[in-house]
Amino acid sequence: MHRGAGSGSYQGHRGVGRPSKNAAAQVKGKGGVNGKGKGVNPNGRSPDTIDKPFVYGSAAFAIKKDETKPDDQHTHKWTVYLRGLENEDLSTFIQRVDFRLHESFTDHVRGIEKPPYEVTETGWGEFSILIKVHFRDPNEKPVQFYHHLKLFRKNKSDKDTGPVISEVYDEFVFHQPTYKFRDLLLKKPELHFNDYHLNKHFDSKQFVKMEQEHIGKLQTASKKVNERMDQLRQNLYVLDEEIMQLEKIMSQN
Repeated sequence: MHRGAGSGSYQGHRGVGRPSKNAAAQVKGKGGVNGKGKGVNPNGRSPDTIDKPFVYGSAAFAIKKDETKPDDQHTHKWTVYLRGLENEDLSTFIQRVDFRLHESFTDHVRGIEKPPYEVTETGWGEFSILIKVHFRDPNEKPVQFYHHLKLFRKNKSDKDTGPVISEVYDEFVFHQPTYKFRDLLLKKPELHFNDYHLNKHFDSKQFVKMEQEHIGKLQTASKKVNERMDQLRQNLYVLDEEIMQLEKIMSQN
């Protein structure tokens, strides 16, 4: 998990493949409903930790030879994006998303201030794209991470004619955000981008499967830990009994 620097409350984004049960914010803590209650400073820190799931990635479409100019070496049209897990509007708490492309592109740093947060280009090579997310609370420092643009399938013999999709599930984790920003994080998105042009290529079931596998591993590990703790407690009880017997024998002598 990447940790935020400085005084901001942002704690980073989790590792991949750990989806929540839904796209709603996951709240841990004892905070009130909002920061508008009597005597509550909206710029004060709430006691909560809030997780916001999101997905980032890219989709690459092969360009047919008859669609390119004779001197054009570009092989693919691609889109890099950051989206909500269920294509919900993230602009309630995100102010801007910057995409830093390879320097060979004109205006290689693209700032997108409203969803969909995406950049579409054409090219012939794969490279890493820096994604930088700015939040609506100035107390929260921007967070950045890389996505490697994929144009080609691993298996060259794959006959699939669809786009090459490469995306990652992740979560923003905010620790003790201000009450004002907390309200934005908990605000239910009014918009869902059901007509987004890439929707038909997304497979949300893969994240559900990953969640189930992850929960299963956690349950198995938890069971083993509990069994081991029970065994250690039993061993400790036996040792305590032996010590008591030895102390009793020594006191008699």
